[in-house]
Amino acid sequence: MKFLLALVALPLLAQQDLSVAWVRTSVEYAALTQQTYRGASQALETALADPRWTAALEQAQGFDELPPAVILDLDETVLDNSEHQASLAAQHIAFDNDKWQAWVAQAKAGPIPGAIEFLKFAQARGVALVYITNRTCKANDANDPTVRNLRRLGAPWVPSRLLCREGSSSDKSARRAAVAAAYRVLLLIGDDFQDFVSVPTEQNSIAGRREILGPNQPFFGDRWFLIPNPMYGSWERVLQR
Repeated sequence: MKFLLALVALPLLAQQDLSVAWVRTSVEYAALTQQTYRGASQALETALADPRWTAALEQAQGFDELPPAVILDLDETVLDNSEHQASLAAQHIAFDNDKWQAWVAQAKAGPIPGAIEFLKFAQARGVALVYITNRTCKANDANDPTVRNLRRLGAPWVPSRLLCREGSSSDKSARRAAVAAAYRVLLLIGDDFQDFVSVPTEQNSIAGRREILGPNQPFFGDRWFLIPNPMYGSWERVLQR
């Protein structure tokens, strides 16, 4: 715990510089994301062959006849926003919603290494790609920045499978449940623990999150695939709890 407190006490610029530089420049980061997507591709083949296979905790029984789908997060899972994070670091800013919205409006996020190849691999096998994002977007608007960004990168998508944030809650469980009602969910792919499982407020601490991880650990690398993101996430909001 002393180490964690010391880490939190590091100057903001030092934390941002190190994490953003690692994502933007290291071969380790690119190797890890591609490794993760290669593993997901292999798991996809296994999942397609097993009608009893599901990755969603929200999946109800009787799903074996449903069409297959993969659920993915967008930011730092498919879309690379490290250029924006580098800009914030240079300005000594942790997060600013206006600056974030201005970045999104440019529709210039690049692809996470390995992501587009995986998306096309899954699409070629008849798997529906469903994006659950906490961006505010309009899936039916061809001029929406997120839609334009996906289209620019050549990422397969359809409006009904781009599930944007509605309201103030960032919890994705209701949207995962809606997808699980219509599809057999083969894989979950994201960069944040809460892309896979909901964390109740009373358990949103280091100890509480580890407790939730315990029984769900076997899913990771099997049907849940986690993209590394040291720049930001729900993990940093519990460091001082």
